[in-house]
Amino acid sequence: MNLREWALPVYTVLTQMATGALFTLWLVRAVNAPRIGTLEVERIVMRPVAAIWLTILVAVLGAHLHLSMPLLSFLALANLGSSWLSREILFTVLLFLSISSLAVLEWFVPGYLCLRAPLGWFAIVSGAAGIFCMGAIYLLPTQPAWNTPLTVASFYATALLLGMMEIAVLLVMDLKFSELREPDGCGPRREVIRRTLPWLAVGATAMSFVAVFLNFAQICRLESGGGLARLSLDLLLGLYLPLFILRMGLPLAGGGLLLLAVATLRRTKRAVSDLMMPTYISCLFVLVGEILGRFLFYATHIRLGI
Repeated sequence: MNLREWALPVYTVLTQMATGALFTLWLVRAVNAPRIGTLEVERIVMRPVAAIWLTILVAVLGAHLHLSMPLLSFLALANLGSSWLSREILFTVLLFLSISSLAVLEWFVPGYLCLRAPLGWFAIVSGAAGIFCMGAIYLLPTQPAWNTPLTVASFYATALLLGMMEIAVLLVMDLKFSELREPDGCGPRREVIRRTLPWLAVGATAMSFVAVFLNFAQICRLESGGGLARLSLDLLLGLYLPLFILRMGLPLAGGGLLLLAVATLRRTKRAVSDLMMPTYISCLFVLVGEILGRFLFYATHIRLGI
């Protein structure tokens, strides 16, 4: 794959990551707002929202690099009634605009607290709809490796797995930064993160096993398929076998490392901010694994015709 072709896997992975991260963050927000108050929880989610906005911004820019004429990308919205691609672009635009509006409210508009929760859920619904449309694009009868509900399921699994890992990293990094600026005002933030990290670690580990299960289910489906399916399987387990092993192992390693780090934290009573390096490495493992998975998704399809 050349640089232009890599833009598409990066776009799909980062869009799913942004959606999953916002969903995870908004669950954290909803659970903790009654405990520590809306104003305090808004201080906790402020920087993660900005990071999620940067994630979707890079995804959108990456999508434009895939196009031969980026300045005419708006024309792709012309076929909403018949094209899953047009619908995907519409929901991606809604996701980007809603997260951008949310970031503006979080950073520059002190009031309007009542708008932030529904705006965040609107962005999440838009992102989830966009992921469904993204998967539906690949349900092509001529591509047995793609033409299965497992494609859509794997996209949602990627969103949840990367979302939980990203929020774990962002919360710990934000705590470290806050402790440097206001060491005496981080009590509520520290307790929220201490309560949240075990659930994120368990959830990310569970989703890494789901990702492995979906990949093995895909292999079983290809093995029982026809000629084109077997050609895709031969590529996956032949030419790309080393990458496939890494793709399966890295998410499991990342989830396991985060789970081990959180368990060690609870046992030793160390500072939460000490988890910054383990959470970062865990997220990096998972992200590389999912990017490899998306590369294999595109690399193992069989071209027909000229």
